Amino acid sequence: MSVFNCLKFTRKVTYKYWPQLIRYKNNSANMTTASKNLEIINEKKMFDDLLPEVIMTLQNKSKLSEVPQIGDWLKKMLHYNLVGGKHTRGITTVISYKTIEKPEKVTEHTLKMACKLGWCVEMFQAYCIVLDDIMDGSSVRRGMPCWYRRPEVGITCAFNDSLLIHSSLFEFLKTNFRTNPNYMKMFELFNETLWRTSMGQHLDHVTGNRKTDYSSFTLDRYYTIIKYKAAYYTYNLPVSLGLLLAENVDEKIYKSAQDICLEIGTMFQIQDDFIDCFGDEIKTGKVGTDIQERKCTWLAVQALQRCTEAQRTVFKACYGSSEPAHVERIKRLYEDLHLPQIYKHQEKAMYDNIIRQIENIPIEAARVLFKKLLDITYNRQH
Repeated sequence: MSVFNCLKFTRKVTYKYWPQLIRYKNNSANMTTASKNLEIINEKKMFDDLLPEVIMTLQNKSKLSEVPQIGDWLKKMLHYNLVGGKHTRGITTVISYKTIEKPEKVTEHTLKMACKLGWCVEMFQAYCIVLDDIMDGSSVRRGMPCWYRRPEVGITCAFNDSLLIHSSLFEFLKTNFRTNPNYMKMFELFNETLWRTSMGQHLDHVTGNRKTDYSSFTLDRYYTIIKYKAAYYTYNLPVSLGLLLAENVDEKIYKSAQDICLEIGTMFQIQDDFIDCFGDEIKTGKVGTDIQERKCTWLAVQALQRCTEAQRTVFKACYGSSEPAHVERIKRLYEDLHLPQIYKHQEKAMYDNIIRQIENIPIEAARVLFKKLLDITYNRQH
C-alpha cells in the first residue's frame, strides 16, 4: 500500500520487502551504487508502508475515546505533516540499526521496531517544522501549503497541533518501547535533542533579527547555530537511536558516533543553505526564503568575508528584503563572488575530512555505517 494513499487505513500491512533487506545486511561493504540505491528504495518502501499503522495506533489510544473528533483531527494532521518528505531521518534510524546489529538478530520484527523508532524521529521533525514554518513565515513545504497556511488551521491551531505531534511522539515511544532496557535512554535522547535544537533556533532567530547589523554573521556563530539547530537532530538523534535499539553495541561506537554525526550534519546544513538559494524548487518542494528572512547562512557569511565595500553596501541594502529584484541581486552577488564554486570545493574537502575520521574507527560495522550515511549525504541536490 502506498503511503500517499494511506488515508484509507488498514490494520495489516504486508512487509514483503523485509526479507530482501535482511539479505542485504552482510553485503553492504561491497555493494555497487545501483545496489545501494535499490536498498534505500526498498527501505523507504518498508518505512513508508508502516505509517498507517503508526497513525492508527495513536488514533485508537484510549485517551482519545471520549473525544473522537480529536482522533479524527490527529489522523488528518499527522498524515498531512508526515507524508511527502524524504524521511531521511527516520530511514537513517533503520539503516543505523540494521548496519550495527548482529546479522542473526536482524529479523522482520526487529526491522519493524526500527521503523517504529524512525517514525518517532519523523514526528520530532514534523513538530519542529510546523513551528519553524510559522516562525519563518514560510508558504510551501514539500510542495504543499505549510500546515498553518491551510484555511481550516491558522497560526493558533498550528501551535497547538505542534504540541499534539510532540505528545504523539512520546505516546508512541512509550507504547512500543517501554519494556526495552534502553527506553529511558531513548526518552532522554529526544528531550536532550529538543533542548539543543531549541537553543539553535533561538540563536538563529536573534542573529538574523538585527536588521543591518551583520557583525554577528561570523563562521564561529554560524557553526554554533547549525550544530545546535540541525546537526544534533538530523544525524546524531537517528543514529544514536539505532545504536540503542541494537544489542550489545561496543561503547567505542557510541564515542565516535556523535563527532562524526555532527560533522555530517554540518555538511548537510551547508548543503541546505546552498539549495535554499540555488536549488530546483520542483525537486525541493519548497520555496527558498533564507535571503528574505535575513538568515545567517553559509552563503551570507562567506559573502561578507569576501566582498568589497561596494558589494557590502549592496548586501546591506538588499539582504532581508522580500522584493524579488533584491533577492535576485543577492544571488547575483553570490555568483560574482564565485560562491557556487567555493561551495563545491568545501563540500569535497568536508567529505575527505570525514572519510579520514571514519577510517580511524577500529570497528568495521561502524565504518560501514558512517560511509553509507556520508555517501547518501554527499553531493545531494534536494
